Amino acid sequence: MQHFFTRPIFWVILSLIGFICLPSKALDYGLFDSTQDEILAAMGWTNLNLTWAWFLPLLAFLVPFKQSVQRSKIELLLLGSLFIFVFVSAIIAKISLGYSTLFLIVAILALSTNALANLKIMQGDRFIIAALLSIILLIFFFIVYPTIAIFISMFYDGDEFIPSQVLTILQQPYVLRVVTNSLSVAATVGILSTLFGLAFALYTTRIAQRTAFIGKIFSILPIVTPPFVVGLGVTLMLGRSGYVTEFLVDYLGFSNNWLYGFTGIVIAHTLALTPMSFMILEGALKSIHPSVEEAAYTLRSNRYQAFAHIIFPLLKPALANSFLVVVIQSLADFSTPLVLGGSFDVIATQIYFYIAGSQLDYASASTLGTILLVFSLAIFVIQYLWIGNRSYVTVSGKSYRGDVQELPSGMKAVIICSLAFWVLFNVVLYGSIFYGSFTVNWGVDYTLTLNNYINLFGQGFSDGAWPSLIQTVIFAASAAPITALFGLLIAYITVRREFKGKKTLEFLTLLCFAVPGTVAGVSYILAFNDAPIYLTGTGMIIVLSMVMRNMPVGMRAAIAGLGQLDKSLDEASLSLKAGSFKTIFFIVLPLLKPALLSALVTSFVRAMTTVSAIVFLVTADTRVATSYILNRVEDGEYGVAIAYGSILIVVMMAIIFLFDWIVGDTRIARSKAKKMN
Repeated sequence: MQHFFTRPIFWVILSLIGFICLPSKALDYGLFDSTQDEILAAMGWTNLNLTWAWFLPLLAFLVPFKQSVQRSKIELLLLGSLFIFVFVSAIIAKISLGYSTLFLIVAILALSTNALANLKIMQGDRFIIAALLSIILLIFFFIVYPTIAIFISMFYDGDEFIPSQVLTILQQPYVLRVVTNSLSVAATVGILSTLFGLAFALYTTRIAQRTAFIGKIFSILPIVTPPFVVGLGVTLMLGRSGYVTEFLVDYLGFSNNWLYGFTGIVIAHTLALTPMSFMILEGALKSIHPSVEEAAYTLRSNRYQAFAHIIFPLLKPALANSFLVVVIQSLADFSTPLVLGGSFDVIATQIYFYIAGSQLDYASASTLGTILLVFSLAIFVIQYLWIGNRSYVTVSGKSYRGDVQELPSGMKAVIICSLAFWVLFNVVLYGSIFYGSFTVNWGVDYTLTLNNYINLFGQGFSDGAWPSLIQTVIFAASAAPITALFGLLIAYITVRREFKGKKTLEFLTLLCFAVPGTVAGVSYILAFNDAPIYLTGTGMIIVLSMVMRNMPVGMRAAIAGLGQLDKSLDEASLSLKAGSFKTIFFIVLPLLKPALLSALVTSFVRAMTTVSAIVFLVTADTRVATSYILNRVEDGEYGVAIAYGSILIVVMMAIIFLFDWIVGDTRIARSKAKKMN
């Protein structure tokens, strides 16, 4: 059977079957909702057209020739040229690719795999070659191509090429203002989140004993909370009708509007992004070997000197990583400034208004999106080149572990007080969110009611919030396994294999994280709203967006797990002629099950709560939970929005704790089994 799949005739016939049975051009209403006449008109064989030139070249692979290195190189050249021809000709002719072209791409991929295997690339391992080519295609179509599309669209006004309009847009006075606002907010949030994250990481690793569970809660909160729900909670506390604001106005002479603008955005972003900083810094602190501190103390260093000259320098890469990650996330978020910004505009909200507002302006949105992308990529490249090329190893080999040393008493007091304030503020914040979901009108009528939940879920499955919730679960459940699978394949190839372009592949894969969600959403509209790939308005584009945004999650989880598996396991399997496919799915995958399940759940939860990357992609037929909440916020229905956000938080927390319990029981069972043996 395996030998049969390596024959060109199989893939050529498969592509021709697709050409005959499926439309070569995209259908406006899909395969099942289109009429017979529309489907027939989309078939490539009904008349002499360009699509014949896409499929007929594959017939050359049916000509019998003796297999050789030269022939394999010619085949690769032909297949590469054919792929480029299909893509470029579809753009020029403005033909949106139909379902049959999927068969064509699969055939090109399979034939290219055979040619590369004959050239002994990757030791001739067809599965690894096919996986690598699939990953490259995925990155090209859904990362590189959309990024290029958003750049090109800056120079077009509709179909007219007007390069000078970029300068016209950049000369607008508001551009400098929103750029300055965005950078000032991002830098401030980066500093505050990193400081708070460091304080809490020090608490959980150097101070806490029985209260270390606080760190776990901190690591979960940003994942399960939709981005703008924190902003809504801050509004309930500190907004015009907030109970804290009433106190500040009555006793300290504050203005009712003191929150809205720079201050409110910074507070909400710091609350939302500090846990991300905490997770980065906690891992770095745990990796510092205690023996380096003990060595400092034996040389009569005091605790302040040990921290300043030993711990802090070793934390520099993690601190920089934390700052840069938080800055990127702050720059990309438009929902919090939408709720708390007032007249304080940032780049992300301006892009949102250009796309979703009354004045549709793709050129201005693309220009601002490119500016935002340049900032994010610059930060990402600095992080990748600077941190990635430095070693901060404290101990190599096996050694005495030592005991973690206490922090200076003054520092401990500051950290504990900061954490106490933070915990109290968050308890009140989330308490306000949940309590506010049961009130008639926050700030006006605090009467308890269930009307908000009845409006959401009491009108049947075809109305209210049910359709958006069900569709969100379907989209997230579809995206999560794909994310975990591709993350595993990318991790296995980059960790276990050596090949040219490996660093480039790693960089492009992690680029998914660097591209701001707002920019990703706009780029998908521009790239997939016309020929050659038309996906706008479909559920597929939402799933693909979720997959690409969360792929680094699956990849990092798999890389971390593979780092703990000895290569000899793979080598033993391969030496028994199991092949890479069986090795991955019967040896590596079972051993990585906890890590991949964690990535699966994390990807699912992140997909459920994402907003910036998909808000531009949803339609009335593909509405998701976060876009539904955002619409309620825009309509001023804060009670309904908060109620829906509360439901999402509770459901996501339940899923995470259930998963944690299942994985914990699995590990305990394995441990007991080992002891019995």
